[in-house]
Amino acid sequence: MPIAFVRLGELRKVSSDEPDRFLDRPRGMSIVESLLALPVLLFSGFVIVQIGLLWHAKFAVSHAALIAARHASLHHGSNAAVRDGVVQGLFPLMGRAKAVSEVSSAIFKSGVEVTQGIAMGWIRWEVLSPTRQSFSDWGVPGDPILSPGVSAQDVEIPAHGVSGLAGRRRPASGVAEVIQGLPVGISSGQTLLEANNLKLHLQVGVPLQMPLAGPLLARVLGLWSGCGFGLSQPTHWVGLVNFGSDTNPAALHPTIECRALAAVDVQGRWRPRWPVEASAVVQMQSNARQSLMSLRDRQQSPIRR
Repeated sequence: MPIAFVRLGELRKVSSDEPDRFLDRPRGMSIVESLLALPVLLFSGFVIVQIGLLWHAKFAVSHAALIAARHASLHHGSNAAVRDGVVQGLFPLMGRAKAVSEVSSAIFKSGVEVTQGIAMGWIRWEVLSPTRQSFSDWGVPGDPILSPGVSAQDVEIPAHGVSGLAGRRRPASGVAEVIQGLPVGISSGQTLLEANNLKLHLQVGVPLQMPLAGPLLARVLGLWSGCGFGLSQPTHWVGLVNFGSDTNPAALHPTIECRALAAVDVQGRWRPRWPVEASAVVQMQSNARQSLMSLRDRQQSPIRR
């Protein structure tokens, strides 16, 4: 009996000491768990912020596409007018003006960055309409009186009084069908009203600014697009600047993702960009002039890779 009593006392003593011995274990485990979860939470926060910045950039690029299309519609669809509109439209994204006196310098900076983006391949646009077939169906010789600056050999799609002309004029390639009294050209597949709309598709490489999240998203997109995982250096160099092999901004290059992801800043450091695209449609406010536009064929589809 005494032995049993002693053993029972020992057991009770051990059981009473257990809370004291294991009291610090939950605290230590919580600290370790917090240290393990903190990088994951921090990285997740960076990813969420980066996605929010890209979503904001989507609205900025949509605004730029609309501004560029409107500006071009006032200047005969000129490719140079599209570029000026892109510079103005991307000013909120690229320019930083804290006062009215800084607006002009910020616009100049935006123009320089757009020029660099065109040269390096992470800014591309394409006029989806009118096409070459639109001019062949609905184009007429330019009238220097009604359209100042046009030559007699140039071809234009009339924009003034087009609502009255749309039902009376016939396309040069023949009538494929009539929709609501408006003839549709066989070659262009458009009515005169449709050929008078300027449709613009714009792609812009938006910089990935967040640490850790930006480079990782760039490398994941690089693998997905077939650009490879190592994107720290551009693939084509001309002198000190990566101009690539195609510097025509009016033709979207199929490897724009690779060029955007391999972009560098003025110091030559890798600064990956995420391609964001947008489209805009406006009615021409001046005659679309064939010689001023970079035209595509109707059969070609816009490059959206």
